[in-house]
Amino acid sequence: IMKRIAILSAFAFSAAASHADPVSVLPPKAPITAEAAQVYVDQLEKAVKEVCVDAYAPLVGFAYLSYQACVKETRASVAKDDPTGLYAHRESAGATVIAAK
Repeated sequence: IMKRIAILSAFAFSAAASHADPVSVLPPKAPITAEAAQVYVDQLEKAVKEVCVDAYAPLVGFAYLSYQACVKETRASVAKDDPTGLYAHRESAGATVIAAK
């Protein structure tokens, strides 16, 4: 039983370490419109969440907390590796729009 727990926990940690690959989501072509940028950011966000759901499903109890941590870590990794920089500014753009209204 201890062997199974060790194997499953090693698998869970290795699955959490795998991050959404920004290369799989194609960046918008120049000139970048606001709509194209939003679609790109939405696709990256969806990829991030899919990676973490796959790693921690079903999202019940402790698995949900692990999922939230995975999303946070994966978002940071994807934002760092995003060639356009749009994903890193996804939250600040939304705050600017709300403040402008």
